[in-house]
Amino acid sequence: MPRVNEEHTKKKRAEILQAAKRVCNQKPIYDVAMRDVVIESGMSQGGVYKYFSNIDDVFAGLLNEESLSHQVKQRIDSILLDHTDPIVKLEGVMMYLAEYIENLLTRSGSIFYQLMSLYSQNPERYEKVKDQIHEVSNLEYLHVKFSQFLGEQLEKKVFVPSIPKDELVTFIETYMSGVVNNMATLPSQAAIEIIHQKMKILLRILKQLLVGHTHKTTE
Repeated sequence: MPRVNEEHTKKKRAEILQAAKRVCNQKPIYDVAMRDVVIESGMSQGGVYKYFSNIDDVFAGLLNEESLSHQVKQRIDSILLDHTDPIVKLEGVMMYLAEYIENLLTRSGSIFYQLMSLYSQNPERYEKVKDQIHEVSNLEYLHVKFSQFLGEQLEKKVFVPSIPKDELVTFIETYMSGVVNNMATLPSQAAIEIIHQKMKILLRILKQLLVGHTHKTTE
């Protein structure tokens, strides 16, 4: 009997999370409320609240579906541990990020990126759900590793940005958020082509901001 109950619970939670995904693809994440999920799921309010007590519980469930995969960790670590020019590493990270975002948009729209953005801008809100998140997400791992790489190169003065570090990080995050959010509504193939274009533009801008004409960059 316990096994049946466990399977039933997993099935119901999965149905609610699928409903939440549909809602998140229809309206901005920050506007999504439990009432929206209840209506979309077709369940009673009590039926949904039996499995999720609030919208952040639902969001935590969505984030747990995007837990860190070995493939992503292995790929990004191999790029950053490679003994190559830091600019080549920068290119490798940015192009892999483009590839990952393309796959993510194809699978789930911009939901996961929007959720990470939502909680990064609301640390107090994140504190309420962080214990429910089983593993670090792929996007968070990519973000952390890139930030560490950038910080190390700035400390070593390999990269000498023409703007303050905080402004540089804000620029990158704002640019990336804009790319993902704007591409989520386009057909997959169109989104993929535009993401590659946007990432190449970002890479060119970063090269100029980080090294200007003082370093021989690759094209």
